[in-house]
Amino acid sequence: MNRLHHCILAIFIPFTLSCDSLGEPEVIPYTTQDIQVDSSGEADVGGPRLCVSGPNVYTVWHDDRRSGGRNQVFFNASRAGGTSWLVEQQLSADSSGQTVAEAPDIACAGDSVYVVWEDDRDSDIGHKSIYFAYSADGGDTWSENQRITDDPDGDFDALGPRIAVDYDPASSPDQELSIVWYDDRHGAYDIYFTRSTNGYNFLPEELRLDTDTPGSAYSAHPRLATDGRGGVFVVWEDSRSGGNDVYVNRSMDHGNSWLASDARIDTGDAGGNSDAFGIEIAVDSTASPTAVYAVWHDDRNGGRDIYLNSSADGGLTWLSDAQRIDNDGEGVSDSFYPSIVVRDRRVLVAWHDDRDIGFDIWSRGSENGGDTWGSEVRLDGDVAGSAHSIGVRLARDGNRVAAVWSDHRTAAGTVGETHPDLYYSLSQDEGYIWSDEELRIDDDPQNTAISDQPQVVVAGPSLYVLWIDYRSGNSDLWFRRLSSSE
Repeated sequence: MNRLHHCILAIFIPFTLSCDSLGEPEVIPYTTQDIQVDSSGEADVGGPRLCVSGPNVYTVWHDDRRSGGRNQVFFNASRAGGTSWLVEQQLSADSSGQTVAEAPDIACAGDSVYVVWEDDRDSDIGHKSIYFAYSADGGDTWSENQRITDDPDGDFDALGPRIAVDYDPASSPDQELSIVWYDDRHGAYDIYFTRSTNGYNFLPEELRLDTDTPGSAYSAHPRLATDGRGGVFVVWEDSRSGGNDVYVNRSMDHGNSWLASDARIDTGDAGGNSDAFGIEIAVDSTASPTAVYAVWHDDRNGGRDIYLNSSADGGLTWLSDAQRIDNDGEGVSDSFYPSIVVRDRRVLVAWHDDRDIGFDIWSRGSENGGDTWGSEVRLDGDVAGSAHSIGVRLARDGNRVAAVWSDHRTAAGTVGETHPDLYYSLSQDEGYIWSDEELRIDDDPQNTAISDQPQVVVAGPSLYVLWIDYRSGNSDLWFRRLSSSE
């Protein structure tokens, strides 16, 4: 395991915090350990993604700085664990800004970095294709942009790409890439997949993973996980039965072949009877065969509840009834957008819900692969329901687990409009016991600017957090590295 030296970079930034009696803004200087990753000026950034490999920290996003105000995809890297950053590069090859490139995703392994995104350069009417680029030297230089959807004239829309890389240098020098997206080449959206080795040799034809009639129903927003030994697992939203259900398909040979029939896994009520959203997937590659877990929220009970289904045989079969994870009354409150981590049969799920009026962050774990579940634990430590805490993201490395969320709690004596900050809690024992007190991540003056959409990685002794922040007026990309052992 790589050991990173935990360093602090302090910079001086003025910030407009409040107004004096004459109505002029009061500028309060402060020092910050946060680091701004982009230099987009008055442009707005979006779609951040984060990847960490050893001392290398990589991020991609889109912003609208170019002439014409249309989004392009940008990349930046740190060679020193995030303490200093390079000058960002535009990856989407259109400096004019007259086309749109956005919604990137990233995967990395050592000095190899792989990025996919949506791009409408081939279409006269704004249809997107999926584009790809890779770097073999930590992001210093990049391959030419490559379109991986077979649509040279932009006749259909391809959206929502996700990418993963598997690499085990002990068994092979090759890096196996998996890429999934949804597109409407047949009418309604379907789920498509391709694979590559080291950024080359893509499949000669994309594979469709939903196995109903092509284009007959909405299948979209796929999520992707791999197990490092050939298993590729994809879940998505699917409306073939009316409402929004959760479907899955899997491959055990790096995506070359898939099950002949996909499977619906939001089981326990009739297909299409309710709407399931916010799907996430995780695999336990310490299990043999690989155990696979999918979580989401759905409204089968009236209000939204958190549900989970699992497979103990590498995605071949699933539970006949999905398990409800939130433990208040069925449908009594709204529980949204779960996050999940799993290792050594220890499954941990977190979400936000409004059982106490305002949204709070809750977690629940199982020590036996989901056979039984422990008690719920509330992670935000202010007065229950007193301020919205939302959008929790979990990350894990070994026994260390981090939970990061956006939190609307206010500082004592605060009046007027306030904005959310980022908070985090740590566990050193797989999520059984959490920090006595959660801590704030962004260190500009509290409540003065929106901090949102955290991207979270735990690696060794460090917690890496990337987020969108409005402290300078427009949305920018900010980063913080913290100890994961506090």
